[in-house]
Amino acid sequence: EGYKEGKSYVLQGKTCVNDVSVAVASKSDKDIPDSTQLWHMRLGHMSERGMLTLQKQQLLGNQKLNELKFCEHCVFGKQHRIKFPKAVHTTKGTLDYIHADCWGPSRVPSLGGGRYFLSIIDDYSRMTWIYIMSHKNQAFRYFKEWKALMENQIGKKIKRFRTDNDLEFCLAEFNNFCKDEGIVRQLTVRNTPQQNGVAERMNRTDGILTCMNLR
Repeated sequence: EGYKEGKSYVLQGKTCVNDVSVAVASKSDKDIPDSTQLWHMRLGHMSERGMLTLQKQQLLGNQKLNELKFCEHCVFGKQHRIKFPKAVHTTKGTLDYIHADCWGPSRVPSLGGGRYFLSIIDDYSRMTWIYIMSHKNQAFRYFKEWKALMENQIGKKIKRFRTDNDLEFCLAEFNNFCKDEGIVRQLTVRNTPQQNGVAERMNRTDGILTCMNLR
């Protein structure tokens, strides 16, 4: 029980001098972390290897470290996506395999009012074409223009076309056009930009070059 004194409430009780007795009173033996687990938590859930390094440097006092037990908090706090293996392309000629992606919107429009751009990359030569757009739905029109230009100049047909699964690349007219032209579509899984790495990395490169030229 407690009582009110002015604007404060005073709790009447006994103070335990021994810290261990407080821990024992509040937790069972299995819930009390050993010295290894305690250091693990105090050091921001450091790995066992990291703690062994600190022990060798005598930064943990005289504490003896045991094998670190399974830590559920580490599983949820440190989990990340599985690493994607590097893709290996065996393209043998130009226009055999084409990558494309849309970027935007930018916070500041271009001089022509564009806030998006379409990047098209030939896998074999790594030649890149950039089209500035005012809206993403213009991607299909610019792709048709680029296709007609390239096939007329090079004298070859596009065989495979890889893009992400965004709406601008999944329009019915886009799919029907590629089907009629005999182009094999390769659509990535949603929210997985790693599967369209060539185009995504090119977008980053273009963005860096643009920012550097503005300085």
